[in-house]
Amino acid sequence: MNDAQEIRYQIEEQIELLSERNKEPEWMTRLRYRGLKAFLEAPHNDPVIKDPLEFVIHRSQEIFPEVKSLDDLPPEMRSLLDRLGIAEVEKKYVTGLAVQSDTSIVLNEFLKQWREKGLIVESMEDAIRNHPHLKERFMHLFDPGESKLAAYHTAVWNGGVYIRVKSGLKVPMPLHLFFLIQNSALAQAPHIIIEAEPGSEIHLIEGCTSPILLRHSLHLDMTEAYIGEGAKLRLSVLQNWPEYVHTRPMTRARVGKNAEFINTTVGLGTGKSNIANPKYWVDKGGYVELNTIILGKKDFYIDMGGEMYLQGIGARGLNASKSVIMDNSRVITKGIIKAMAPKTKGHISCDALILNSSAKMETYPGLVSHVDDAELSHEAAIGKIREEELFYLMSRGLKEEEATQLIVKGFVDPLLKDIPMEFVVEIRKIIEMAVSGGF
Repeated sequence: MNDAQEIRYQIEEQIELLSERNKEPEWMTRLRYRGLKAFLEAPHNDPVIKDPLEFVIHRSQEIFPEVKSLDDLPPEMRSLLDRLGIAEVEKKYVTGLAVQSDTSIVLNEFLKQWREKGLIVESMEDAIRNHPHLKERFMHLFDPGESKLAAYHTAVWNGGVYIRVKSGLKVPMPLHLFFLIQNSALAQAPHIIIEAEPGSEIHLIEGCTSPILLRHSLHLDMTEAYIGEGAKLRLSVLQNWPEYVHTRPMTRARVGKNAEFINTTVGLGTGKSNIANPKYWVDKGGYVELNTIILGKKDFYIDMGGEMYLQGIGARGLNASKSVIMDNSRVITKGIIKAMAPKTKGHISCDALILNSSAKMETYPGLVSHVDDAELSHEAAIGKIREEELFYLMSRGLKEEEATQLIVKGFVDPLLKDIPMEFVVEIRKIIEMAVSGGF
């Protein structure tokens, strides 16, 4: 058996396992095989991951008991959530909870109450059986042939959630989703579909974390968001991956007429490598805001992109990032805004603090206009903490380490406006530890 035949056999084995276990409709199995075909032919240009097949897919056999609160989760899962301060948040918010541990998903009883009001949250495996229209949504914003990792996800996706908010429903509290990796050499590939129907509003908080692993693992998630006319979706992603975890988040969204999508990503621990290139298509009067905070440390490789297509009259987009870079880490930020309709506005902002001479930052903003009355702009600033700032704070009685922590926290705070305060407190603690060398 040659290499190509061996690869086909490995992926086919996984497809048949997933298809049988999930009792999938025929269209999903056909889509998986389409992903397999694309995997064998698609280009692979990932600078870090040479072979996705080294991340073996496992299936947790543990059957979780009914979960009504964090206290019902297994101890090891609770300890992981504590790293992000989630236990404190749960005490103050009566929120929904969806947890994916490796490739198993846990949903709580609270969500059943909101289902009666029009909020549907289901595991993706259940959703593709229960909602036939997802055949027209699943992988609609992606092409399996665009890369080997996109094809790999298409073929062997496992887990994830489907969220639909009915027209006019405004969910008053954040809904929490968490993805945990607890095994090494694991390809966790959840697929998330969000449908915010016209006039609806929801705030999703997605947390990602893992214990220290002996071998590297891969988190390869895809999110497809469909935001209807006048709807508002806020998505806050909190990453706290350790080294040895590679992450490849893939987010894409269609933003309808006068709709709003605000996506805030805080990468406190982005793993050994984190490469993302989200894409957004914005209709008339729509608005997309991307806020990214990156903490680059150790020898992490981080490449965060983002493409916006302002397709409707008066569409607007903002792509703002702030990076704190130390040790031997390398951070690259890329943002492209394309104005394709009249009276569109777009702005890219890239700021970075370099804490030592071994760290490296690169930024590549891109602005493209197909019309003559668009307003597009960008700004970038890369530098170190100024000595006069440190001197001023130290003259007020702070030690140098304390002064540095205060400056860094003040640097990132403007992009945390959509994060609940309990999370902000935890984020500041982790930044303090990283700057002092204790994390």
